[in-house]
Amino acid sequence: MKSHCIFFPFSYIAQDQLAALQAFFSSFAFFPVAADLEHSIRLKELVDTGRAVPVFSSREDLALVDHQFEEYMAWVKIHKGNEHNLRFLLNGNPYFTSDSDLTAIKSQIRDKREVIKPQQPAKDGLLKDLLFLKMAGQCDQEKESIDFQLSNIDRAGNSMFSILRGEEDPMEAVVSGRKPGIPDPGAIMTRERIEAWARCMTHSNILENTGESPVFVTTSEAVVDYLETISSDAINALDIDPIKVHENECENKTGWQRQVFEQLMGAAKGDKGRQKHLPEVNDECFLSGQIKLSLFSGNNIHNLFNLKDKQIAVCLIRLK
Repeated sequence: MKSHCIFFPFSYIAQDQLAALQAFFSSFAFFPVAADLEHSIRLKELVDTGRAVPVFSSREDLALVDHQFEEYMAWVKIHKGNEHNLRFLLNGNPYFTSDSDLTAIKSQIRDKREVIKPQQPAKDGLLKDLLFLKMAGQCDQEKESIDFQLSNIDRAGNSMFSILRGEEDPMEAVVSGRKPGIPDPGAIMTRERIEAWARCMTHSNILENTGESPVFVTTSEAVVDYLETISSDAINALDIDPIKVHENECENKTGWQRQVFEQLMGAAKGDKGRQKHLPEVNDECFLSGQIKLSLFSGNNIHNLFNLKDKQIAVCLIRLK
């Protein structure tokens, strides 16, 4: 394990999430619910250059999970649009716990052949968590694609009306048009995502191999809000909003990221003095964002992450 920063609780990393991770950190760990990265060229390139550290699942476990996932996708393709059959399926075999959630409805699975045998309850629980994270990742990926297409439509429409009104240059209108606000995938089935991810990470022993307490990094405010509700104590150790962020081509990016990491780790250890020496952007970069570090404690959150007698450091990052 080469990175103390672990991205969570997502199995799919959307483009805006990846941009934030690359802006703030020189490297990060993540859990793709996969045995390799053949499905993602962009992540494979980051891993090959040491900027990302994947935590892979076993091929044996994923073979069973992938089989169920493929069966579900095939069933959805056949019965797409048939609300009667979907309602019958959910009543007969609900798979996840939040059956009132739209994403949960999409995440039901029909499994008449009982691929996973109830001989090893612990193993069955792990496979269920892997399947949940894989389906959640698929939903996140599909939603990102839809949001991107809608954003392009909004951009084209705004550009057209701006041009008709003669308010700006046509090429500038195409480039500058942007859909305000980015949906938070962590707001959907927040508790289920965190619990499934945490159990899979505990099974992988990744937390024991970091050497010191890791920093859990997320782009989801909903995730941080939920963790606060299950903690008996929450300390706001660092909160910089806005903070100027280096873009990919900025010459001082590497040094700036090192300063941010040192400050983050210092705040996680309770060194409040570091907050007086905020990293500055001294080149021509104008990107800005937010970085917030919260330290959580309490039996519930300690049991969740399987980290006893340690404050759980959770870092929220966002680009603006």
